[in-house]
Amino acid sequence: MTLAAGVDVGGTKIDACIADPLTGEIVARARIPSLPERTGQVVLDDCVALVNQLAENRSLSSIGVGVCEFVDRAGGITSAFTLDWLGTSVASSFAALAPASVCSDVRAAALAEASFGAGQGLSEPWIYVSVGTGISYSLVIEGLPFEGSHGNAIVVGAPPTERIASGLGLALAAGRSRAEDVLDDPACSDIVATGATALGTALAMLANALDPATIVVGGGLGLEARYRDAAVAVMRDLIEAVETRDVPVVPAGLGDLAGPLGAAIAGFDRQAPKAR
Repeated sequence: MTLAAGVDVGGTKIDACIADPLTGEIVARARIPSLPERTGQVVLDDCVALVNQLAENRSLSSIGVGVCEFVDRAGGITSAFTLDWLGTSVASSFAALAPASVCSDVRAAALAEASFGAGQGLSEPWIYVSVGTGISYSLVIEGLPFEGSHGNAIVVGAPPTERIASGLGLALAAGRSRAEDVLDDPACSDIVATGATALGTALAMLANALDPATIVVGGGLGLEARYRDAAVAVMRDLIEAVETRDVPVVPAGLGDLAGPLGAAIAGFDRQAPKAR
């Protein structure tokens, strides 16, 4: 069995797994809080320790690290909105375990969904949208996430919709610590409706511009059917072409596994691009 490690580093958690990138089989998995307000080096040390813990004595072919930042086409991190790893040699920190590389977290999740999830077998272009602490998307063409000319094809909306409609956006607007608390409180219904409207409008813009075969929605908040459905209802009224208006919108088939598994697949593909 070929084994690869995947690490999904977000605003709230570090989610890591050991998986077979050829079959999607998960051998081990663990999650810990990311606490990105600490220094970037401390977060990176936690990532390395978590992979080392999961690997035990297993031999790893590769390691992929998905991050919630802009990542260029060569795997370089070019922003520090949530996690400050600018100028940090992330890949070399894992050198004692296996060759490592960095990727955008949303493109990693899209790759996992294309390989083993809701996008598996889709021949026409489709979109993966992650709605969690932030909001980002990836267009998937022939099973591969589209990167854009600089690797920055991940932003949803202008200004970014995540400022209003993400888990962090909802929590800040309501003065709560978690988006789930906002969804559960009837007193916050106006805040939730505003977020769903903003998200639905952004989804309609993507659908109008890209005419996808399917929209796959993941991320912790995107997997909440009540929020996703409210956004989709707004989206459908704003899609111009009749043929596009009925585009299927489905939850991520892999659920919250898409991030770490996708990072493992992306890291493996970086080291052995013709193996899959």
